[in-house]
Amino acid sequence: MPRENYLLVLDEIERQLSELLLREDWKTVDVNYHPPRVERVWLQHGALRIYLHRIHSAKSSETLFHKHPWPSAMKILEGIYEMGIGFSSSDIAPPLAATVLLTEGASYEMTNPDGWHYVNPISEVTYSLMVSGCPWPGREMKSSLQLGELTVKAKEEIINFFKAKYLRKISL
Repeated sequence: MPRENYLLVLDEIERQLSELLLREDWKTVDVNYHPPRVERVWLQHGALRIYLHRIHSAKSSETLFHKHPWPSAMKILEGIYEMGIGFSSSDIAPPLAATVLLTEGASYEMTNPDGWHYVNPISEVTYSLMVSGCPWPGREMKSSLQLGELTVKAKEEIINFFKAKYLRKISL
């Protein structure tokens, strides 16, 4: 069964981002139930979801090792983060298979439902762009967590960071 290349999907979203950033329907969530804290601004775009992340550093031993319920691709726009990688079909965290450092401009995809990872900024914060597809059948997450929204100021800071990176400059 062929799989979609989410790095290509991410590239296409990057080409559209200057227009998408002007939309007013971006939503927010403060993912602060487990380190690292992720300030997330997100937009539903057809079957895709686009995430603008500001991730705060934490102790590596405390970061959340997890799998995603959907295929996704990420690109680091500023900062450096450590990523741990594992693989398991179980809901029990697997042994750590590899640790890598990803710097500004690095992109990667997670397109196997049994892939696990954690991320932890080495710099104080990192900014990253993520795009995800629909959850894999039977992998939809149903969480009882009630996460709050970001402040208006935090949302503006994150969107303004991405606008500075992606808005097309108009020559006069």
